[in-house]
This record gives sequence, C-alpha cells and structure tokens, in this order.
Amino acid sequence: MDTRYQNKITAVLLLILSIVLLSCTVLTGFEKKLPYDSKSVSYFKNSPEIKDMAIRYAKNLQRYYIYYNNFDIEQAEQKLTEIDSYISTGEIKSANRSAARTFQYETRNTGPDRDSSSYYTIEPDELYDIDIKNMTVDSILEHQAMLSEAVNNYNAVEEYLKTNDDFHFSLYSKLLSRVIASNTEDFYKESSYEVISLSDDIFSLNFNGSKLNDSFTGNGLICKISIPETTSADVKGQMVMLHNKIKYNQVLSSVYLPLCLLCCAAAIISFLWLYNRKYFMATLMRLYKSYIRLPLIIIIPLVTMLLRVSFFYIKYSGAALTECFVSGRFPLIFLMICIGCFILENVFLAIAYILNIVKAPRLLLSAPDFRFGYEMINDLKLAFKTQKRTFTAILVFDVISILFVLGVMFVSLPGFRILRTLGVLIFSYIIIFFLIIAFKAIVAQIKLRYYLQELANGNMDTIPEQKGLFTTSLNNINNINNGLKKTMEESLKSERLKTELITNVSHDLKTPLTSIISYVSLLKELNIQDKKAEEYIDVIDNKSKRLKILIDDLFEASKLSSGQMELELVHSDIIALLDQTMGELSYKIEESGIEFIVTKPPAPLLVNIDGQKMWRVFDNLLNNILKYSPKGSRAYIDIKEGDSTVTIVFKNVANYSMDFEADELFERFKRGDSSRTTEGSGLGLSIAKSIVELHGGTMNIVTDGDLFKIIIVLNR
Repeated sequence: MDTRYQNKITAVLLLILSIVLLSCTVLTGFEKKLPYDSKSVSYFKNSPEIKDMAIRYAKNLQRYYIYYNNFDIEQAEQKLTEIDSYISTGEIKSANRSAARTFQYETRNTGPDRDSSSYYTIEPDELYDIDIKNMTVDSILEHQAMLSEAVNNYNAVEEYLKTNDDFHFSLYSKLLSRVIASNTEDFYKESSYEVISLSDDIFSLNFNGSKLNDSFTGNGLICKISIPETTSADVKGQMVMLHNKIKYNQVLSSVYLPLCLLCCAAAIISFLWLYNRKYFMATLMRLYKSYIRLPLIIIIPLVTMLLRVSFFYIKYSGAALTECFVSGRFPLIFLMICIGCFILENVFLAIAYILNIVKAPRLLLSAPDFRFGYEMINDLKLAFKTQKRTFTAILVFDVISILFVLGVMFVSLPGFRILRTLGVLIFSYIIIFFLIIAFKAIVAQIKLRYYLQELANGNMDTIPEQKGLFTTSLNNINNINNGLKKTMEESLKSERLKTELITNVSHDLKTPLTSIISYVSLLKELNIQDKKAEEYIDVIDNKSKRLKILIDDLFEASKLSSGQMELELVHSDIIALLDQTMGELSYKIEESGIEFIVTKPPAPLLVNIDGQKMWRVFDNLLNNILKYSPKGSRAYIDIKEGDSTVTIVFKNVANYSMDFEADELFERFKRGDSSRTTEGSGLGLSIAKSIVELHGGTMNIVTDGDLFKIIIVLNR
C-alpha cells in the first residue's frame, strides 16, 4: 500500500478516535454521582424494581388485613350457595327491572395485581348480609356477580401472601400490644437485609379510597416488611444490580475519568499536529468545506436542536451511563457516544464558520441560501419582465409561503419541546421542498417561453446556461441553437473560402488571358498565308474570349456573394431597359428563330434600380432562353404593374428534360444541359438572382413539364 495513502488513513482514524474520546469526556463529565453508596443504600428506596415489588406486597397486605378484615369466606360461600338455590327454585319475586339498585359496588381488578387507583364504595362483608327474598331479579344477579368476584379476589390475595417469599411482614396491634400476623416465626430476630415500615413515604399513594401508608395506622396497626436473607432470587438479583450500579457510578462519575479521556484526546491531536499535520489539516478542511455547503436553514436549526439536546441531557440524564452499563444496554451507550460525536463535530464546525464570518462577513453571501435567494430575485425580475401575470402572481405567492414557513420554523426552535420542535422542522422542510419544486417548475416554464421568444425575435444569440431542476429542455434548445450557429458558421466559412478562391483564381487568370487576347490580336494583324494557322488563331481567339466571359462571370459572382458590389440606384424605365437589352441581342434572336411576345404597359414604368446591373439580369435571362429553347418556338415576356411592385415574367419551352428541382438552377455552376454541350458558365441565373435580391426583390423559377417560367418581383 502507498505510504501517502497509509498516512491519510491513519490521520482520519486518529481524528475519529479523538472525537470519540472527546464525546466520552463530555458524557462522563456530566455523569451525576449517586446520592448513596454501599453503606447508605436502601434497597426499598433506591432500587425501582424492589420498590415496585414492595408496593405490590403492601397492597395485598392492605387488602387481606384491612379491606377483608371482617370478611367471612365461609358465610360468603354459603350465601352464594343460597342464591344459587333460590334462583334454581324459580321463586324470584317479579318486579320492575328498572328498579333502583340496593348496592353500589365497583370492581376494578381486585386481584393481587389490582391497580392502585381502584376502590370500593361498600365493605365486602355487606355483600352477604342481605335478604334476597325482597330483592328484584336484577339486584340478585348483580349481587351474585359481585359476591362471587369478592370471594375469588380474597382467595387470590390469600394465595399470593402464602406463596410469596420475596418479603417477610409483621403486623403489630397497638390495641392488643402484640403481633397479630406474620409469615415468619420471629420477625424481629431473624437476619434481614433491610426493614421498612408501611408508613414510609414510598407507600404514599392512593389505594382503595385512601393513602396506602395510612391504611394500617388508621386502624391501630403497625406493619413492617423486610428483605430476609432467604429472599427470592429475583430480589437478590436486583440487590446485586444495585451494588453494581454503585460501583459503576463511582468510576463513571469520577472527576479523573473525563480528565484522562481529555488528555488522551489531546495527545492524539498533538501527535497529528506534529507528525501528520498535512493530512490532519486536509481532513479538517474537507469536513469544513462540506459543512459550509449546507444551507443556513439546515445549519441553524441543526445546531440549535443539538444544543437543546445537550442541555436536556445535562439537566435530566442523571446517571444515564451507569444505568446503561448495569442493565447491559451497550447499543444505547454506542448510540449516545455517536450522538455526542455528531454534536461535538457540528458545534466545532459551527464555531469555525461563525469565526470566519466575523473575520470576513462577505463569506456569508456565498452561502447556498443567499445564492438561492439571489437566483429567486432574478427569476422574479424575469417574471415581471415577461409580463406573465398569472405565473408572476403564483411565484410571488410561492415566495411569500416559503418565507412564512421559514418564520414559523425559526420561531418554533426555542419555543416548543424537543420532539414537537423536531416534528415542526420535518414538516416545514417537506413543505419548503415542495414549494421550491413548484417555484423551479414555474420559473422553467417562464424562461422557456421568454428565451424562445427572444430567439425568434433575433434579440439574442445564445441562451444562458441553466442549472437545477426542469432546465433540460432549455439547455437542449440552446444546444440545438449553438449547433445550428456552428453549422451556419462553417457553411459561411466554406462559402467565403470558395468565394476567395474564385476571386483569386479569376484575378490570377485575367493577366495571362489579357496577354493571350492581345497577342492573338497581333497575330491577326500579321499577313499569315497559312490557312491552317489562320484557323488555329481563330479558334484561340474564340476560346480566349469565351474564357474571358467566364472569368468575368466568376469575378462578378464572387463580388455579389461577398457583398462587395454596390448599387447606383436611379429611377429608370424598366420597359425601355428591356427593349434596349433585346435590341442588343437582336442578331442572336434572329439567328435562333425564336419569336418573343412581350406584354407590357403602354406608359413608361419607373423603378428605382441600378440600370447597368438590371441590364445584366435581362441579358442573362434572354441568353438562357436563346440557348435552351428549341428553334422556331415562342418565348413570352410579361411586365405587370402593381401598387408598390413590378412583376416581370419570362416564359419559354425548354429543349431538354428537366429531371431536377427548378431551384437547383440558382446554384452556382448548375446548368440545365447536364451534358454541357452548350456554351455557358452555369453562373447566369445565380448572378441574376443575386442582383435582384441586392435590389430588395425576389426571383423564382416555376416549371410545368417543359414549360420554364422565371418570375421577378421588384419594389418600385
């Protein structure tokens, strides 16, 4: 294993051990010393188990010797036999079943384990001192049930006192001046662990309508009970546990134990500081950074609740550790140590956090609560900006609800009991969680609609990156937008490179081509007798001129696509411009045999155009018709005047099959003649469309079979 990793693990384990030791220091430091020791201990008073057993024993003594003192079991059983015989003879006197009852007798579990708050309103010996012949049916049956229950309870109490070997008792009569009842031969001479009188305060509880510790003295009796040496194993076990409790408490409540634990913790921390400071400080910083990431609405209630739990433990715990050790509840001890570690860790981190805030108050602004509050304010501003009244009203109500719940939560921290405060905190956190979810969902809808509208209006290029819940759709839209922008930029870059290439090539070809044309002209001026040479010179002349036209078209197309061409707009007669163009091409029109039918308004039609550039449009379109229309066919040109536009339509029949989309003809170097047997650069329509669009107009192609139609719309 790597040495660095070993040092890191060692630092973490020693830090945990030091925190555990500090937790044990605090727990033992507040362990209270018992108010008794082995010499002053009272088993009846200091052992809750023995005390409960003694109270139960005293209750049964009171039942048997006080309550049932005058109860004759034989007469009671005889009266029950008499009632049974009387009922079986059928001589019961008929009477109104709603007649008043003769006795009021309450029976609340009158056996050995009877509750201390139960009582009787009549004496049990009165239950059999009755004349059943003058009683109604209901009274007889009810009296039978009460008498039967009294007999059973008497027998149960008598059996309990006979079989119970936990205690010995002595019942002394002041009137007779002697012991009138006991379950041992000589109560005062036998060896016992402890003797107690029933007049003691531990027996001061309500029983059978009076105080249990006054029951015997009120009847002139003195009752004492003892724990004999022959007592049961249960009582002896409780006595041993009480002595163990004293021994454990002597150690756990000692002043020296927390001091020793504190010294051990200090030694470990000193070792880490001296020999492993790097990893020690790194571990502490990691804990601190993780802690300050928690929102203040969690840190403040958490620290408050932990402090309240600590004060509660200090005030009410008493000898809690001692009780756990004696009863063997070691998981509870482990839990107490873990809780103590958690409390110490949070208190130390909270103190460090407060000290850092005091040194640099701006750190408070970096807390998650303030960041979230700042985001909420910005979201509310955006909601008001969008003017979505319904969404804005819901957001405002949501924020007010969050603030209200936070107020209730913080008010409850010092005011309620711990468990009730914990319930309020959990309930408040649940409500705040759902309110925040609702707030985020509504804000996401507002942002989605707002940014989509802004993108549609062209007011922004990129949507700000969103974080948190319900932001996936907005981020996906932003990714799509960025992808489209990137594709368009690449496309524009490619187009720009193509344009630059064409411009550079056109420029580089012009110089040698000019020289070729010039030298061809010089050759023609020479008197060359060789016919073959003349023919070759003519071919070179034609091809060089065609190449010049192609280069000019390339150069012009590149200027149009790069936006370098400027227009000189003048109000010109579009009809005269068309006539001029057709006049310049009259010789080609005559050679082609194509008949042009022009429909135009009778009056001049003025349009704000660059005459030279628009002439180029008409020239390209007429040349296309001459190239790609069959000889002897007809071509139509219609000029229509609108309110604010002028529409020019060129129609002809193509001499080839158009097996492609009409709009493809606007692409550069696209030719209708795929075999490229005709002259042309494939740039004519592209140049014409660019010039028309530069004028703010539109140019479209419509095909119907072999019918080819170009529609130009210009603004006046």
